[in-house]
Amino acid sequence: MESERSNRYAKIAIAILVAVLIILCVFLVRQYQTISHYKAITAERMHFAALTREHSLGIKETELIESWMTFDYVSASFKVPVPYLRNALKIASSTLDYPNITLAHYARTVATSSEAVVEDVRAAVRGFLLPVPAKG
Repeated sequence: MESERSNRYAKIAIAILVAVLIILCVFLVRQYQTISHYKAITAERMHFAALTREHSLGIKETELIESWMTFDYVSASFKVPVPYLRNALKIASSTLDYPNITLAHYARTVATSSEAVVEDVRAAVRGFLLPVPAKG
């Protein structure tokens, strides 16, 4: 009877250890995925920063704008004032973390596609960079 009891306790202990190991594995896989995602973003940012150092960005380079970029990053890269983007895109002043949110995150908050937001930002930047023809 004593050996049955200790056998039962051993099985319970093993089951608990297996459950804890499964939970830890799931947690570690999720952390790895998160870290991998940030490394990819960092590599993209480094590549884009290298492009901006080599020459000034103009209208042609607006095609380089992508959803992982923040509004602040776009503003700095194309030398477009942050308030200009907010006004041109009609971004509410209550938008949290503007201009430090990614275009993709902003798209989710306004329930639209990232592609649509990226195209709107590209158009706004082009509008700022295009010279206004003189009147008269």
